[in-house]
Amino acid sequence: MMCNKVIGKVLAAAGLLLLLPFYLVAQSPSEMEYVSLNALNSTDDELLLGWDGVSMYFRRIARSSETAKDSHWFLSEGQEFEAIRQVGYTEFARPEAMELKAWSSADWPGLGEIQHVAIDANRELMVLSARTERGDFDLMIAQRAESSWTVPRPLNELNTSGDEVFPNFDDGELLFASNGHDGLGGFDVFFASRAGHFERVERMPAGVNTAGDELAAVPAGSKPGSGYYVSAVRMGGKGLDIGWCGVPSDAAKEHIRSVALEFRYQRNPIAGLNVRINERGGKTVVEGVSDVQGRILLGAVNLDAAMEVSASSSLDRDVPDGAVCHVYEQCEAGGCIDAHWPGWKRVRSYRMEGGKAFVFDLLPLDALSRWPRPSEFDGAEWLGESLKWIAYFDLSVDEVSQKTSAGLVKWLNDCNVHPSRPGQFVVSGFSDAQGEVVRNHVLSEARAASVVHALMDAGFSASEIQWNGYGVDADAQNAASARRVEVVWLPALH
Repeated sequence: MMCNKVIGKVLAAAGLLLLLPFYLVAQSPSEMEYVSLNALNSTDDELLLGWDGVSMYFRRIARSSETAKDSHWFLSEGQEFEAIRQVGYTEFARPEAMELKAWSSADWPGLGEIQHVAIDANRELMVLSARTERGDFDLMIAQRAESSWTVPRPLNELNTSGDEVFPNFDDGELLFASNGHDGLGGFDVFFASRAGHFERVERMPAGVNTAGDELAAVPAGSKPGSGYYVSAVRMGGKGLDIGWCGVPSDAAKEHIRSVALEFRYQRNPIAGLNVRINERGGKTVVEGVSDVQGRILLGAVNLDAAMEVSASSSLDRDVPDGAVCHVYEQCEAGGCIDAHWPGWKRVRSYRMEGGKAFVFDLLPLDALSRWPRPSEFDGAEWLGESLKWIAYFDLSVDEVSQKTSAGLVKWLNDCNVHPSRPGQFVVSGFSDAQGEVVRNHVLSEARAASVVHALMDAGFSASEIQWNGYGVDADAQNAASARRVEVVWLPALH
């Protein structure tokens, strides 16, 4: 491939795909503690409707003696709320009233009132709980078909003569409550794996389920020990409340992260910036100056939306317009060795406006590792002349072939790019749209990492390479052109 020159801008976005892998870890009741979420609960009943890693969604209805005993109770009118999680697993902001879309079964013969709907958008599946002709509630599954849904069919292996209610998806796995399966008493929460075609039922761990009534449960985090959010009438309780069930010590550790910042302008580090992190309107938490690499270590800071960062220049110069602040999290021992900053994972970027100082909020970095969604405004912008090389991959392949590696080396030689020449590589991996979204994103990252290794084999250091996988390239002309990795060389500006 010839040494092609590209004039334009390169976005080094710091977005990560939002993944919630599903874990069920056997924990005995003695290991788990139930904590009532007092910010959400009231003297009425609170029904957990869903949890997306950032916000809790629930319905509040008038408490009565029929709670969880009468099927009609599931259809009681109430008010839906959303509450954003703050710090740890059990601290939530004040709930805000909201309206959720109502579903109707008018077009689906044989189904009565719909009790609850769960949608797996990635796999275009829907599972709903609806009243049957027998009078009980069963689970039904439907597939997305263009702009509508197929007629729901019953999940016969999961349904009983009792009630199956409150389905929820977690990375494709199905969770639901039932009083017809073998449980610990009343309603318990069960799950069924999509790998088993939702044909095998397993009860959630003891500690989540009790002799009381558990109407819904979802994992609070993506790692073992994160615990579960549960909507339940606990033994001795007076009604249906929402709580967290887990191991507090592990949960606390999940939220204490070693964090660092890196400041750059047109790839060059910005040294000597005065950096201060404050609780909003309150005390200073961390204060320091960026080093010659434009970096400052913050240590084990418990960051949340109430934190703000102030970066100010010295008196004789301004913060350059278009400078970027990257937020990093320290990886586990031996991890992220091939990253731009070895041992550190970039989780968010902020574009800075010029002036004497720049202030921005640090959005929540929560224990789910579900960082804020990327947008077109994230990342660094470089304008000027750059060099570009592209490698194409066969279907499902993520390894660089010897021929492709040789082509990369030839391109580097033709462009006079060598380890002693100062500059930076930006490596971007992509995939086509065939297969599952999550798998495609992982594949795009693997392709990018393979090219990074090829660059390192050519003598370049990991600190000279920024890379990421961006999943499906929806704008590609065809599938073959989508399965690629782009390498851009950005020479240092003098």
